[in-house]
Amino acid sequence: MLSWFSALTITPVLIKWWLFKNAPSAAAAEEKADPYRGSFYRGYQQTLRILLQQKTLTLVLMGALLAGAIWGFTFVRQNFFPSSNTPIFFVDLWLPYGTDINATEKMTRDIERSIAGQPGVVTTVSTIGQGSMRFILTYSGQRQYSNYAQIMVRMDDQRGIAPVTRHVEDWIARNYPQVNASTKRIMFGPSGDSAIEVRIKGPDPDTLRALASQVGDILAADPATDSVRNDWQNRSKVIRPQYSPALGRELGVDKQDIDNALEMNFSGSRAGLYREGADLLPVIVRPPEAERQDANHLNNVLVWSQSRQQYIPLSNVINGFALEWEDPLILRRDRTRVLTVQTDPSPLSGQTSGDILARVKPRIDALPLPHGYRIEWGGDAENSSEAQQGLFTTLPLGYLVMFIITVLMFSSLKNAVAIWLTVPLALIGVTPGFLLTGIPFGFMALIGLLSLSGMLIRNGIVLVEEIEQQKQEKDQRQAIIDAATSRLRPILLTAFTTVLGLARCCAMSFSRVWRW
Repeated sequence: MLSWFSALTITPVLIKWWLFKNAPSAAAAEEKADPYRGSFYRGYQQTLRILLQQKTLTLVLMGALLAGAIWGFTFVRQNFFPSSNTPIFFVDLWLPYGTDINATEKMTRDIERSIAGQPGVVTTVSTIGQGSMRFILTYSGQRQYSNYAQIMVRMDDQRGIAPVTRHVEDWIARNYPQVNASTKRIMFGPSGDSAIEVRIKGPDPDTLRALASQVGDILAADPATDSVRNDWQNRSKVIRPQYSPALGRELGVDKQDIDNALEMNFSGSRAGLYREGADLLPVIVRPPEAERQDANHLNNVLVWSQSRQQYIPLSNVINGFALEWEDPLILRRDRTRVLTVQTDPSPLSGQTSGDILARVKPRIDALPLPHGYRIEWGGDAENSSEAQQGLFTTLPLGYLVMFIITVLMFSSLKNAVAIWLTVPLALIGVTPGFLLTGIPFGFMALIGLLSLSGMLIRNGIVLVEEIEQQKQEKDQRQAIIDAATSRLRPILLTAFTTVLGLARCCAMSFSRVWRW
């Protein structure tokens, strides 16, 4: 509202003061009488006359250009959400499942010191056991795992991220080969655990792991992928007591009693809370470390019998111990077991998740699956699909309303159709732009393309309205030529100012703007 008021008041005042301050000269008066006398306008008008005389050839040529643009668009690189130019990147570290959190912390500090000594590194912040707190909307932290750590690295310039990333990957591979490490940058858009996720659903854990191994081999074989992992992580070795139901009933001890006794003797049981200022600290009861670290003490563990009101040695209610491998994590989605294989594009490859998916998706979809198992795609592909679905759910209705308004504005269906037929022609310029620059087409580019269609409709409405006014005094062909000539300068100036205003954004770096 304020901009509309300013346009109707300030602009006329400035024109009155500046443009009409002095009397016009003879040359200015002549130019005012015919402002389109220049060679540029004469050439433009002559081109329009030729195109209008050869209408069939013009339509065929435009149709061929549009078909070529649509065909060429298939060669445009696809990306779901672009990386931010914020000079921050993350290093995700995964040790084998079950690693003590103190060992995770020691390794993380060692890696953090190595990163801090690199040129261009301003700050490093690490979190042990979970991801960081959400400091921007697009960041999603990892859940709590004792074998997980994340290092957030801030550079003085985003151009220094690539060499530091290369150093981190090489240094970790030499000094901590058992660590599954991956690096990634902040994204412009929703982000999950990984950019590429393959969800495998089915009932049997062994079959799920076998299928995950095949999927992981395909992903790892692609040279542009970073580390490959799965959210069930590695299987853990456990010592499992073989509970005897007969002995348990006789002594009044069930499986839950055994679980409670083993938890207290090894992990520790919570006995209460200790208040220290405003903090409440848990009080954990457990045996000395020497007893907890020795598996030979298992037979001496005492289990409380509620019926006998006394402690019973564990060896009296079991038939021994078995050494087994088990899945420490079994995750479900929609009440179905699902194992997710995850990876990210390597920042050093210069490729996007869309480039990788184009190569690996056909091979993974072609894998033979047993009955009752299926594969779903998550990560950036799912996020982009959901975003586009939300966008295109209401977009047709909006375009329909705009089309109806256009018809009512001119009281002519033919004029409205002519205006809207110019929208697909935008691809004739869009496709070469993406192919020449090598920029991938993603969700943000889709928003820009939709905005461009709105500008084309606006220009078409103004042009058709100008043609209708010119037709009152001239024949139709001359009205089209004169109207197009009169609209050429405003459209070119509008496009030029828009490009000029956005040119700085293309080269702009927020490396000096972002501050913690």
